[in-house]
Amino acid sequence: MSIVANNQRFSGTFFRKYVAAFALLFLILFNCLFTQNFISWVTFSNLSVQASKVVLLGLGMTLIIATGGIDISVGSAMGLGATISAIFLANGAPAGIIISLLVVAAFGAFSGVLVSKFSILPLVSTLALMYIFRGLAQGLSGHGTVTYNSPGLTTFFITPLFGHIPIHFVIILIAAAIMYLVVNRMKFGFQVEAYGNNPTAARICGINTTKIIIICYTVSGIFAWASGMLDMIMVSSADPSTVGLDMEVNAIAAAVIGGTPITGGSPNVIGTVCGAILLQLITMMCNMNNVPYSTALIIKACIIVLALFFHGFRKK
Repeated sequence: MSIVANNQRFSGTFFRKYVAAFALLFLILFNCLFTQNFISWVTFSNLSVQASKVVLLGLGMTLIIATGGIDISVGSAMGLGATISAIFLANGAPAGIIISLLVVAAFGAFSGVLVSKFSILPLVSTLALMYIFRGLAQGLSGHGTVTYNSPGLTTFFITPLFGHIPIHFVIILIAAAIMYLVVNRMKFGFQVEAYGNNPTAARICGINTTKIIIICYTVSGIFAWASGMLDMIMVSSADPSTVGLDMEVNAIAAAVIGGTPITGGSPNVIGTVCGAILLQLITMMCNMNNVPYSTALIIKACIIVLALFFHGFRKK
């Protein structure tokens, strides 16, 4: 009886951990059967380009949610990083891209300080930063789109590796692999999970919880910067009012659908990647079948509600 119970428990845990992957596989098979011209390299390339930004944001958000927090400033952080980088590129100073990275990462660390040192609710602190990011981006750009000319940079990101593999797909693989190793094979990942499960117990066990929180929010900022760079490079410009707009919703949805509990603990990197790709695949599926975008939003909302319901049911 114990062997059967253990097998059932293992099967249930395995399904819960990879439910986003199963849902993604089902949706891919569905489109292969019912969506015309879905099976093509163009579809794969477009999906990689569209999903890469959400994947990067989702990976950073996974760490934040695993600590029991939330970061609604990542979309605006995309806009600030892209705007600063575009300004430097427009003035012939590509090295300034590093400055944009440092600025966004510093703000991320500052958000972590507000949450960990001053016990400000993550929602409140990141809400303030969201307005600061967007305001700074618009002020630095003069409330207009910043356009630059860097054909070499754009060509690099739109040219497939070996003539077939989209560079954005490679970026997804590298980012996911690094985050998987950090979360599942390093002490830092176990400390994040411990804090998310029980912050008080984590402090008693000697974990530097302040350091953990600051690192998580800094990493989230870095991923937001990288996502903003991908957005900027593809169009050779940055509009501070639209870059990253509402992207925090997709990032949160990807992490939640991927299996990271909204209450904290157990970050699921593979699930987040599958959740991000699933969200973009829904949009692409609707476009390819001439279904209104509003329908895609409704489908995404239903999936998010089901994911939250599933988390609540599992907790009970």
